[in-house]
Amino acid sequence: MPPTVDEPHRRWWLLPTGFVLGLALASLPPSTSGCVYHDTCIKVTSPGHDWCRNLALAKKWPIGSSFDDAESILRPDGAAPRGCRCYNDAEHQIFSDEAPECRLDAFLAALEQAAREECQSLVPPGYDHNCWTTAGSQASIAEGHFRQGDGACIGNCEYGSPPAGGSCPNPSPYECADGGGTDGNDGGCASEGGSETGTTDSGLDETGSDTSAGVTVEVDGFVSCDDQDCEIDEAFARALQADPTPLLDQGAVLVYDPGLQRHVLHGVEPGSILHALGLRNRDRLESIDGLIIHDLDSALRVYTELAAAEALTVRIKRGKQWLDLTYTLVP
Repeated sequence: MPPTVDEPHRRWWLLPTGFVLGLALASLPPSTSGCVYHDTCIKVTSPGHDWCRNLALAKKWPIGSSFDDAESILRPDGAAPRGCRCYNDAEHQIFSDEAPECRLDAFLAALEQAAREECQSLVPPGYDHNCWTTAGSQASIAEGHFRQGDGACIGNCEYGSPPAGGSCPNPSPYECADGGGTDGNDGGCASEGGSETGTTDSGLDETGSDTSAGVTVEVDGFVSCDDQDCEIDEAFARALQADPTPLLDQGAVLVYDPGLQRHVLHGVEPGSILHALGLRNRDRLESIDGLIIHDLDSALRVYTELAAAEALTVRIKRGKQWLDLTYTLVP
């Protein structure tokens, strides 16, 4: 746990460092990841579960010809079209228990939808298809569901290293991350009054801006970069330090590569904060202010030593090129 710093207004992390190091605590047991929250708790996550359905008897035929001329629609590997979604541990249990029935039915419908969407995406221009035909002799058939393996979403999470005299959150799998399952529902079913237990709040306001936990993430005006040198608005960074949920919910993860003994960044989307800060998918994190990040202990050490920093240099490797990105807080 990072130590207390005498000046409270300087205890929060410089934006990119706090997020990057939080992601970098991914060198826990295989397929887990960890995040440092504020000055206290460490969040450890496990991967979700990919469940899938195949679409059998999917056919395509040249426009203007008949179904008699149809040929199978196949994926590049020769398999039938497949729809997969990632589910958290609680949702995974619904598949295993096949209950509650209403939730399982909704999951199966979502997998069928995904399979039919992939089927349509595999049809070349100039062809008709039966991807959305569900009845009759020309129907395509959604087969039974199956677990394919670990998924990209979060299955469950736990917190450790509570602050002195304090405690850490104890979230359910549905609270571990935005989009931890298909719809954020807590596993309940529709009541007699027609409402469904659990929350379906997407975290978006009417304009589509992320408003998770009351903090709207709008990068423009708060982050300004000139080549590899970035300035970050101090008030903006403070708001995210006070409640980092919107930042963490943007989906980026650092995956530990045991061969490289480094962390590799995935899930950086255009318009996200990390993208605005000059980071890209498959960037390899090397060091922060010259301190190498090669495992959990080194990440925690850097977190401790640089907790009060107001300007930092993050070294990454992008392809064969080394880049030094500098970040400075400005009033």
